Amino acid sequence: MSIIVLDCNENSREIMKSYLEELGFGEDLKLFGDYKSAINEIENSSIVFVDTSVFEAIEDIRLLTNKIIVTSTDYSTDVIVKAMRMGAREFLPKPVIKSDLLRVVEMLRKPDEEQEISASKIITVYSNKGGIGKTTIAANLAVELAKTTHDKVALVDLNLQLGDISTFLNLNPSFDVAYVIKKLIDKNETTLLKAFEKYKDTRLYILSDPNYIEHSESITPQQIESLFKVLRKTFPYIVVDMSSNIDPNSLKILDCSDLVLFTTIVNIPAIRNAQRCLNLFKSRHYPNNKVRVIINRFMENDEITIEDIETTLGEKIYWKIPNNYFSIMESINKGLTVSEVNTNSNIANSFRNFALKISDDIVEASIIKYRI
Repeated sequence: MSIIVLDCNENSREIMKSYLEELGFGEDLKLFGDYKSAINEIENSSIVFVDTSVFEAIEDIRLLTNKIIVTSTDYSTDVIVKAMRMGAREFLPKPVIKSDLLRVVEMLRKPDEEQEISASKIITVYSNKGGIGKTTIAANLAVELAKTTHDKVALVDLNLQLGDISTFLNLNPSFDVAYVIKKLIDKNETTLLKAFEKYKDTRLYILSDPNYIEHSESITPQQIESLFKVLRKTFPYIVVDMSSNIDPNSLKILDCSDLVLFTTIVNIPAIRNAQRCLNLFKSRHYPNNKVRVIINRFMENDEITIEDIETTLGEKIYWKIPNNYFSIMESINKGLTVSEVNTNSNIANSFRNFALKISDDIVEASIIKYRI
């Protein structure tokens, strides 16, 4: 196993060398003080330690390897989030503790499949009432997540009978989720990805709903769970659009999700529906912060205030998506995202910041393990 240590400080490099040799990882170890001298060695390395003294090189290194460990004397939340967003797999505070060093090296020595399963997140956009705009949110969020994280993102249409993702993004897919479940569930990543439609020049891969309603009728909750297990091996982020029904398949999707973006709008019937649905989630004993409430078509001058909604639901509002009817309708009619229709619009900015918040919150949720 080849390891590279990239650090401007010679003393830090020597300490890392000493520790790695003591742990039995010194056989193919190379030390560098700057990125340019290391560039030819990085692509063929197993693990790269990068100190924040060469922070600017991390994004370039990420193009050559996905096994980056960032080290730093500054382990504030902002620094850790920045490192993880730029492509780091792990973060080690300085002075480095030998046991932590062993832990991260052993973790990155595992097969990629095991690493991806543990890190992958399923993000489901859900509303128990139709016409709320969840498909618009799922499509735009997935595109922005792919841009923000620079990672592979899957957008899966599990509204099995009336899905619209392909229509919203103007796609004509050759395969669908029913085909993947029945034919490709045990195939390798390369074969699996061929069933997805890649969205333009992004790292977003889309799996559409079944072409024929009758194909969806035989899909079971167990098959959905198996699909998620397979997708977790390939995609760090999986965004799911689903129906508004409460049935065994829907409950399986929600149970398997790491994050449920429960979407509603500001009117009395929708809020009452939201109350009932949140009670259902509580009865299923979901972990704290698994369900986040999203307000769609938000207007500042609504008679019902955000404070009123939070009091009624007993939940904080996680995100508000502004009401911009014309941009949304233009994007749907043209089969484009709102940022492609008008990149400077308030709603395009909202989706960009929404994706950034979600990716940062996922990173921050794991930060506790980096604290000394």
